[in-house]
Amino acid sequence: IGYKIAKNFSHTIKEPRPALVGFTVQKEQFWFKSLSGISFNIKIRVEDKILENDLLFTHKGISGPVVLSSSLYWEKGKISIDFIPHINLDKILRMKSKKFISSALLLPKRFMKEFLKSIDLKDKAIVKLNEDEKSNLKILRNYEFSPAGNFGFNKAEVTKGGVNTDEIKPTFESKLQKNLYFIGEVLDVTGELGGYNFQWAFASANALYKHLKTI
Repeated sequence: IGYKIAKNFSHTIKEPRPALVGFTVQKEQFWFKSLSGISFNIKIRVEDKILENDLLFTHKGISGPVVLSSSLYWEKGKISIDFIPHINLDKILRMKSKKFISSALLLPKRFMKEFLKSIDLKDKAIVKLNEDEKSNLKILRNYEFSPAGNFGFNKAEVTKGGVNTDEIKPTFESKLQKNLYFIGEVLDVTGELGGYNFQWAFASANALYKHLKTI
């Protein structure tokens, strides 16, 4: 309704899209789906933005706090995941350890076994790895792929896009129509996960209320 009203008064609407939402995956990442329910801390790079928090594998793809926040910045193309942001992989690979890969890296075993399958590497003792196999394991630090899309508006926590803020005064009044105001999510303002969008909704409403009291 807010967008329709804005358009009726010649406002520009930046395309509304689902945000704070999980990613679906391409065929090459279908192995993610077999890990549904597994969660651990990772880093994601999207464009020039790096985010760190928990990743959650789901039957559709990936979700969790870090993925939801990264969906704000992803348009299309590749993202990069560091599955071991706090593990010194080089140090582990230099060790003459008889521990198998799936145990040595302190990640969920189900994840490690599926990851090793995805790069065609047999689970074996660290000490038995050759240099090519060690190099392949370093993909854990920079696993690049292109999401197929996202889970859509039904699963999204917010909408990014909306009424162009360049056409709105600091009082939240339209620059194009006197006594027409826009606040909250209908505007092109979206924050990462963590309560910022609730805060924006409440704060913009409160600010407008105080302004209207002075008129």
